[in-house]
This record gives sequence, C-alpha cells and structure tokens, in this order.
Amino acid sequence: MRKPRIESVILTILLLFAAFVFGFIAEDVRASGLDISRLVASLELLPQRLENIRGDESASGDKAVLPLIDTYSSVMERLKSDYYGGKVDERQLTYSAIRGTLVALGDPFTRFMDPDEYKKMREENEGNFTGIGAQLDTNKKGEVIVKEPLPNTPAERAGVKANDVILAVDGKIIKGMDIDDVVKMIRGKEGTKVKLSLRRPGRTKLLDISITRQLVQYQMVRSKMVDEKSGIGYIRLYQFNEQSDAQFDKAMSDLEKKRMKGLILDLRGNPGGLLQVAVDIGSRFIESGPVVIIQERGGQRNPLYVEEEKHNHKRYPLVVLVDKSSASASEIVSGAIKDDKAGTLVGVTTFGKGRVQTILPMQDGSAVAITTAKYLTPNGTDIHKKGIDPDIVVEQPDIDTLLAELGEKGKEDFDPADPKYDVQLTKAIDVVKVKLGLLPESALDKMKTAAKVTVKAGK
Repeated sequence: MRKPRIESVILTILLLFAAFVFGFIAEDVRASGLDISRLVASLELLPQRLENIRGDESASGDKAVLPLIDTYSSVMERLKSDYYGGKVDERQLTYSAIRGTLVALGDPFTRFMDPDEYKKMREENEGNFTGIGAQLDTNKKGEVIVKEPLPNTPAERAGVKANDVILAVDGKIIKGMDIDDVVKMIRGKEGTKVKLSLRRPGRTKLLDISITRQLVQYQMVRSKMVDEKSGIGYIRLYQFNEQSDAQFDKAMSDLEKKRMKGLILDLRGNPGGLLQVAVDIGSRFIESGPVVIIQERGGQRNPLYVEEEKHNHKRYPLVVLVDKSSASASEIVSGAIKDDKAGTLVGVTTFGKGRVQTILPMQDGSAVAITTAKYLTPNGTDIHKKGIDPDIVVEQPDIDTLLAELGEKGKEDFDPADPKYDVQLTKAIDVVKVKLGLLPESALDKMKTAAKVTVKAGK
C-alpha cells in the first residue's frame, strides 16, 4: 500500500486550519468590507478569543462570551461599516463610552478628560493659560456669572466685575449652555479679542466689553491690610496650584513689612487643587503632627506631616473664611487649622470633598482621574459629603437680598466687590480684634453661641 507523502499531509492540515480560522472570523470578514487593516486586527485578536472560549467552556460549559473589549470592537466595526447616519467618529464615540462607564460608578470625581480638558487642567495647575483671567460660576437661576476677575488680568483691567452675568460671547447667546462650553468660547489664541455681553446687578443698561486674550499667569494670592489701624492683614487664596505656596510666602512677607498683628485667610470659593500644596500651606499654620491623613483603598492610613521648613513666619491670631464652595485642598487646610485650634473658622459649612484622585495620562493626550483614596482631618474625621462646620456661622446675603436692602437709590452706587457689603469679612475682622484684645472676650463668646449671625450690609 502506498504511503501518503508528507507534503500532502501538511497541506491538508494547513487547509483545515485555514478553514477553521475563516469560519471563526467569517462575521468579521463580512463586517470589514474586505478592509485589510480590519482583517489584520481581527486575526490579532484570535488567540485571545480562543483562550476566552476555552476558559468559559472549562468553567461552565455555557455558550462562549466575547471579552468586553472584543464586544466593544465588534459593535464599533458594525457601526463603521453599517451605520446609516453618516461617518462614525470612532475617537469621540470611544471618549463617550469611557465617560459613560465612569458615570456608572456614581463617583463625580472619577472622570475622563479629553486632550483639551486635560490641557486646561494642567495649565491651571501650572499657573499659566491663554484667556482673560476670570473665574466663572453659576447663580441660583442657572446663569453663568463672573465669580471674580483674577488680579492683574485682562478681565480686571477691562472692568469686568464679580457677579456680572454673561449673556453672550461674541454675539452668541449662551443661555442654557454648560459652563465648561462657555469657558472654551472665552479662551482662545493669544492676541485675539473676545466680546462679552454682560448684565451687572443693580444696573438696567447692558454692557458690551471687548477683551484681548493674553497669556495669563495665575496670581493665586491677593493680599492687603484690611484694617491698618488694628494691624489686621488679609490673604485671599484662589486655588492650590504650583505657584500658590511661593505667592503665599511672599504675601506674608509683604504684610509683615506693614506690621501685621493678626491675619484673615480667605478660602471662600477655593475649589482646591494639588494635595502637596495643601500640605505646604497647611504647614505654615500647624506646629507639628499631621496636616492630613490619607486612607488607602485597603484601609492603611498614611499621615502627611507638617513640613517644618515652612515655619519661616511668625504665627498670628488667625481667622479662616470658608463657604459652601471651599472644597478639597481648602478643606484639608481649614480642617487641620480647626483640629489643631490654630485659628477660628468663620462662614458656612464647606463643600465636603474628602476623596483623593490620581491622574492617569493616556498616550493620545487625554487622561482619567480615578479616586484612589480618601483623606481625613488630623483628628481622623471623614468630611466627605458632610463638609466642615465653621466655629462661627455667618451667612452672606445673596445679591438680590443686598439690592432689596439698598433700594432704588442705593443700587446706583452698588459694587458687590466693596468690602462693606461682605458681612462674613466684617465678622472675621471683629473676631481678630477679640483675639488682639481690641474687643472684649465676651463678644467672641456671643458669636460662638449664636446659631446664626446676621449683619446688615454696610454696617
């Protein structure tokens, strides 16, 4: 009997294998439209698919299930080849899929940033960006407002003021738009102009202000002697970025040259920033021990201790102003000061963000921020979703309330940035005066026991 030649046997095996592979990826062949790159991608996934089937069958004997990444790839390929609605933007669909996945976690702080969003975050942390230099927010009506123009920026020089309502950008009405989209419209190439249509509280006439975009270097600190006669200094910290601690150090030196005797640290509206910068600035007020405690996923607690090299200024009687927008790093600093009894907190309960995010950059310039730990105050308090209660509660009247008190005549000269309308700051000055012995101790006791302190604007 004649033996089959070895070449015939090998050829038969190869043909059988090819038939098996083709049958396995037949669906992909049909979906690819004979696109060579898609077929190659399908073949590259073959070993993973075979391993998945083998694992599923050995585990349960049920029908094989594609790995999640293969399921996504299969859907994407079908959309690209069969979707009737037009060309599919695979990148944007992928970004949307990632965002949807993270939203399903129920954690607003674990989020995806596309390349533009990640670039914006890096610029803010580094302290440089191209724009007009105004912080935006929304009011109770959902309108986009100027929270505050940053010091020495195009917005401030052009006359933009806090609480101005933005109605349009370059003639485009922004009503109902997301605040992040409004920010993108205002930012742009250095040297170009942007026109803001504004409504100023207390004024009937609308304002059109044209501003030239510039490279803005964040001035994170504003300082002054708020009461020269009493020697009370004031430092406003807008954010905890890479420039904040150095600017804060300089502000302290400037105030000391003016013979400061007491200090007000204003963290109102400060959304936070870098953890290390919070430790740096917190160390300036705390004698020893931890500024914050980081609790890892497994429960391990890692205290971040005071940095003694930050003790380069005298300690002064201290009041810290906080509000519902004081968050994250602001709460680390104010929480440490409260636990250490290094100062008195005045204002209203803070935001309540007690989670730490790790930023993971992607190769395409995007990034994902993932909550990886929680932080506790030095006494071990978890403030997440609770916030930090001030020692003395003082609520700031909203703009409408202030305008109602002033009446029609008073509206003409109303400037919400005028310190006389800032009842929280007024109370903070009184608290420092008590600490300096300029007001009786009984005044402070009354403030602390009051459930709510109200001060009529301008008094």
